[in-house]
Formats: sequence, C-alpha cells, structure tokens
Amino acid sequence: MLRTITILCCLFSFECEAQFKMDTSKRVNYLVIPALFKTPETGWAYGVSSSANFKTSFKDDSLTRISTITALGIFSQKEQNIQAIDATIYFPKEKHILYTQISHSYFPDNFWGIGTHTSHTNIERYAFEQLIVTPHIKRKILNHLFLGLLADYQNILKIQYIKGGVMDQTSFDGKFNYTIIGLGLTASYDTRNSTFWPTKGFFAQTQYTHYNKTITSDYNFNKWTAEVRLFKKTFNKQIIATQLYHYLSIGETPFRSMASLGGAGNLRGFYQGRFRDKSMYSVILEYRAYLFWRISACVFTGIGDVYEHPKNLNTSTIKKSIGGGLRLCILEKENLNLRFDYGYSDVYNKGFYFTIGECF
Repeated sequence: MLRTITILCCLFSFECEAQFKMDTSKRVNYLVIPALFKTPETGWAYGVSSSANFKTSFKDDSLTRISTITALGIFSQKEQNIQAIDATIYFPKEKHILYTQISHSYFPDNFWGIGTHTSHTNIERYAFEQLIVTPHIKRKILNHLFLGLLADYQNILKIQYIKGGVMDQTSFDGKFNYTIIGLGLTASYDTRNSTFWPTKGFFAQTQYTHYNKTITSDYNFNKWTAEVRLFKKTFNKQIIATQLYHYLSIGETPFRSMASLGGAGNLRGFYQGRFRDKSMYSVILEYRAYLFWRISACVFTGIGDVYEHPKNLNTSTIKKSIGGGLRLCILEKENLNLRFDYGYSDVYNKGFYFTIGECF
C-alpha cells in the first residue's frame, strides 16, 4: 500500500502541462501540490505532496534523468494517515541509481484470515502503526542491465484487534509488535521506451532479501520476488501489456510481510490483502487504446492466488477479475495518466480506482 500511495499521490487539480516542466535555468526546482485519490482500501484520501527536482550533473546532460525527492502527508476517509519521504537519485550518466523510502503510517485495515479459503463475510477491522526505511542502490553493469543492494527495516507497533475475534483466533507470526531487518540483492533489465505508458519493450526485475535474528530481526525468513512486464504495440496506437508476478517467502514470515493479493497494482476489484499468505502469483493482461485528444481506454483481466507452500497450489482456487477504465493524459511528454478504473470479480470483490499512473 505504501509503495502504491507514493506513486499515486500527485494531483488534486491538474493544470496545464507547462506548470510541471523543469525550469532549466534553476539548479533545483520545487513543487507543492495537493493530492486526491480513491481506492477500496482507503476510500477518498487527500493530502499534500512537495518535491525537489534536480540533476546531479550539469542541467543539459541528456544522459542523466532528473532526480526527485518527494515528501507527502496523506489522510483518508477511513481514518488512515501516512507520512513519507521518497527519493530517486540518478547519478551522472546513470551509472548508479539510489532509491530510498522512509515512511510512517497508522492504518486501520480489514482482516479475513490467512490463506486462500477465507470467508467473504468473516471480516474484521484491525489497526497498526508502521515505520519503514528501505534504501536500495543499483549499478549499471551492461546496457539496460542493473545489479543492486538493498536493506529493509520495518517496525510494526501498536497492533490493535478484537480480543476473541477472527485475528485473535488465527495463528500466524507477527500478531504482536515486532521489528524486522533484512539485506538483499536485486537485478533488473529494462528496454521500455517509457516508464509510465510504454508502447514497446520488456522489463524484468527480481529481488532476494534475507531477514535474520543475528542482525536484530525478530524473525528469520527469506523473501524472493520476480516480475516480468511485456509491452507490444499492435496498430493505431493500441497496446497489449502483460505482467507476470511472483512472491515467495520461506520461514517465519510475519503478517505484514506476507503476500497480499489485490489492490490498484495487482488484481483490481479485490481489496488489497483480501487474501494473504506466505506466497502468491498473478498474471494480468491489458488492452490499451488511444481514443482522442488526451483520452485513452483500457480493458483488463487477471488471475492469481496465494499459497503457503508450492505443494498447496491448486487451480480450483484461482482468483479472477476483469474490468476497464479511462485514462486522461496530464503530462504529455512523460505519458503520465490520470486513471479511472473499475475492477470486478464477484458481488463481494469489486471496486473503483481513481489514481495516477498505470497498474504496471
């Protein structure tokens, strides 16, 4: 959720594109804008986002993208609040890229249980407070290929749930306050022609993180994620986009580090975390088509499921969703869209999304 909100929190009232362009006469450019979005997890949420934009090399360097440091504060209709600092620093000629996120949140959320067979009607509200620090640095090895190192610190505190309720009676690690610390390796390969709305190209990324009590983590476990995205232009500005995603954890995986199916960046229509377990997979297919002016349309479908062990995989429990929506391009040069989506699986799992940027 935090990663998604960092991407989403951009524009409450968008104005002409020129207002958002970099003023190359200045070394550092600043921007403060209101933010508004809506997801099933938050309801309507609002706040303020401020950013500093700059280049680490000379301002006319075409080989180095603009670095950004963003600070935001968000409050939601469902009494959630999030404060975060997010930074992406491109060093000269982009031989190194540094990503850092520091965030604090108080987040009332929904709990249905653990696993793929939880009841739609057996729902319970709980709340937690969370502090996250995740530095991640990548180095270019070959053209399009990056290798990196990351660290992950999470402090989960003030977990509140109903005594004798569903969460209290469910057995899992991380039910009480805890801290985890992990170190990991990353690799990515990217040939997309755009970050926000690619018309062609291939993107692949994998991350492995090890959490161990010897570095003061409360739990021992390993986490591995792998993602592949493929974009193919068909004809007349129409695009087929595909995402394959897999999340695997082994060991004493605490609750907030479990895989969570659903949300604006996964199977739309499912509440993010509607199904949770140690691991999950998903496949999403989108058909994107330009209509007129700055308006485009998208239809999508996806399948996925959570599981505890690979031996528990069962095709009979696969979750499915379909949907569609419209896009309004708010930054033509960067192909950044305002997204209106509706996702549907069944009468219990459906939702509307008003956000910035694509699902993938």
